[in-house]
Amino acid sequence: MFNTEKIKKIPYYGALALLIYMPFHVFLSQWLSTFTGGLNGWKVAKDVFIMLAVWVSFALVIYTKKYKNTPYLSFTLLAFSYLALHMLLYFAFGNTDQGVASLGTVYNNRLTWLFIIGFSAALLTPKLVTPRKLGEVLLGVSTIVCLLGVAQFVLPSDVMTTFGYGKDRGTKASFAIDDKPDLPRAFSTIRDPNSLGAFLIIPITLIWSVLFKKEHEQKRLLLSGLLMLHGLVLFLTFSRAAWIGVAISVLVASWLHYKSWIKQHRRSIIAAMLVLAVGLFSFGYAFRDQYFVQNVIYHSDENTEADLDSNALHYELAEGGLREFSENPVGDGPGTAGIVSIQNDGKGLLTENYYIQILHEVGVIGLAIFVGFFGYIIYALKKSKSALGLTLFATGIAYAVMCLVMHLFTNEAVTTQWWLLAGTILALSATPSKPKRKNH
Repeated sequence: MFNTEKIKKIPYYGALALLIYMPFHVFLSQWLSTFTGGLNGWKVAKDVFIMLAVWVSFALVIYTKKYKNTPYLSFTLLAFSYLALHMLLYFAFGNTDQGVASLGTVYNNRLTWLFIIGFSAALLTPKLVTPRKLGEVLLGVSTIVCLLGVAQFVLPSDVMTTFGYGKDRGTKASFAIDDKPDLPRAFSTIRDPNSLGAFLIIPITLIWSVLFKKEHEQKRLLLSGLLMLHGLVLFLTFSRAAWIGVAISVLVASWLHYKSWIKQHRRSIIAAMLVLAVGLFSFGYAFRDQYFVQNVIYHSDENTEADLDSNALHYELAEGGLREFSENPVGDGPGTAGIVSIQNDGKGLLTENYYIQILHEVGVIGLAIFVGFFGYIIYALKKSKSALGLTLFATGIAYAVMCLVMHLFTNEAVTTQWWLLAGTILALSATPSKPKRKNH
């Protein structure tokens, strides 16, 4: 006889394992493979685990009928339709080899799979999956990532080669602004500085959201210290997209959590923001020719060897992606654009824009499915009553903007953190409460 109650906990433990493991996946796979070999096996193992977890979670929800009175089946139908579109376009055009197409399909669909795993876990074990517990796990993991990020930043630039990092193994051992060795960037255990910056937006917004709450008054000193640590590492990534993203997220979260206080002090706040804006503009203008300012703000200076600076390159790549899309609005198939496409025999198309990447790969229909799925989740999260749910709403808006300038959801740590947590929060709010019995 199977113990149904224990089996129902499988998606919960799977979700928890993914939430804890993914931020360290790149580091662990690079390091452990130096002892065991099989680097590609380590890289693929996480996605195999996710795919198995999706099917197990789906089967358990269907078997227990926990999907009733929830939008679970609608979400899964949309997710499977997105996957089917990728497969259809690959077999229709065959513009990439099977390996690259499979990898592109996994990267693009991983976010919906993680959402389903999180949603399933909350439906099956709502008492275990609580916003408070998830928030504690989130902050615990991000704090470790930050501490390792500080250590990695202050140690010699080649320190990560000790753990198996290197271009020949598919992961850079160090990053620097405009490739200048004297301007290093933190990336910790995440794949790159921009992804680390994006990863830190959720914990920073969550800490800010609860920092001034009365119920957290006794933990305010600890929370302030965590906020400073996360903020320091975010700065050391020198990711302009992440800086803008955290500003958007914190502003949205501030309005949601401290609306009455903001309204009460709106004149002082507006005045302070104007002074800050003028101060930053004046500082930037006065020191515009300084080496540090030019590289931190513009990521280039007169010594830049590339034909295009970082800003012009973003525009050029996005324009090229749209031009390629105009030739085939249906889509060229998975693996023809984005990070994965680099492996496509030199025919890769980097767009530095996640929407254009999806548009190029799976066309207008694919982009409509993704934007509809993403947009609806953000909209639904606004109704959440938990600090974590509202944090995901605020960061969802920030991520929607950041997708305009980076392949945001290609990164496994960022994708797992937002989509898996979004699934759990929406499931908790969608779970019908049991009607109270009337006393006779």
